[in-house]
Amino acid sequence: MPIEYAPMSEEDVELWLPESMAYYEAARMRAGDTEAEAIQGKRASLARFFPDGRHLIDGQHLFTILADGEDVGWLWLGPWSEGGDQWWVWDIHIRAPYRRRGHARAAMEYAAAFAKEQGAPMLGLNVFAYNVPAIELYEDLGFEAASLHMVKAL
Repeated sequence: MPIEYAPMSEEDVELWLPESMAYYEAARMRAGDTEAEAIQGKRASLARFFPDGRHLIDGQHLFTILADGEDVGWLWLGPWSEGGDQWWVWDIHIRAPYRRRGHARAAMEYAAAFAKEQGAPMLGLNVFAYNVPAIELYEDLGFEAASLHMVKAL
């Protein structure tokens, strides 16, 4: 199964952005945010990375993940801060019909190699605690917890 990572064009980003932000908002609510908090988090992300509402800021990289020519998901990575050398996987998403086939593992391996080629000494990410399969994958790939945010419903 040949996997490719096709850089997104500006037109691709415009189509991708609403879908990605809808997933992000839903994930924040599933992780415990109120609807208002999730919307605010989404707005903050949009303001930081998509200040004109469409185009990704320079230095960030968005890829469509293609397996045998099929769009199976996306990968977004780049520096934590402008001009910084610490890199971050901002978003990785494999569409439901293509999960559990090794695409996420391959994409994360690609992300690490890509970031290293750019001079990054470290690659970080955030994962919500409910996403146990992703946590297990990241740990298997050598990622370690750097912090832990816990909540208790009252």
